[in-house]
Amino acid sequence: MAFEPLSNIPVRVVDTTIDVVSKGSGSQAQDDVFVTAQLQLQGEVAAGERATLILPLASEAQQQPILRYTDKPITGAQVFAFDDVDRSDYDQEVVKSLEALGDGASKREQRDLAVDIGRAAKSFSSTVVTVEPGQRTLRLFYGISADKVGDREFEFSVIGPLPSFVIQAGGSIGVIAALPRNTTVVKAEGLFNPNDPNSVVPPSNATLGGRPVWGWFWQNDPLFRIRYRY
Repeated sequence: MAFEPLSNIPVRVVDTTIDVVSKGSGSQAQDDVFVTAQLQLQGEVAAGERATLILPLASEAQQQPILRYTDKPITGAQVFAFDDVDRSDYDQEVVKSLEALGDGASKREQRDLAVDIGRAAKSFSSTVVTVEPGQRTLRLFYGISADKVGDREFEFSVIGPLPSFVIQAGGSIGVIAALPRNTTVVKAEGLFNPNDPNSVVPPSNATLGGRPVWGWFWQNDPLFRIRYRY
């Protein structure tokens, strides 16, 4: 059971919804951020084969290609980063099994991981997703954290689409982010070039059901970052 990075998977449309779940009134260390992305693929993830994908488990993991879990033996240590977000029991077992690979993978640890991934893949999982041969619509659901960056201020970033996917000519990406009630947006930016602060994607915003909601629509591979205050 090895891990193979996926890259250059062509997609035409990406629709992303971000739901920020409050864990307090401003004194907490972080909030939970749940990201749901639906992608329209132009090709298969793994030609003619079923693919099991490991979804991002931490904010920093969004900057790396998604990993495909295979039936090849795991060799050497495998280090994963994890954000401390609420997960289902099945997903938490996957996290524990992946964490155990940090100092190498025994046969028992590899068997335990296979069992845990199999269970999570059959449920509504934020750690793994199974892609069937010929599948052209892919739904990814994963959790990251909005970390405290100041007095009652929190911030998170989402990359759209994830680095494994490439928006094709004429394609588009839409993002909607709903923040907790009783918060004020300090900064909300979309950058089609994360290294250029002037490459701004124009946002839209509203208040729906008492929650600040921000959205973007673009035709590149942008970075979206939001900071808010209680």
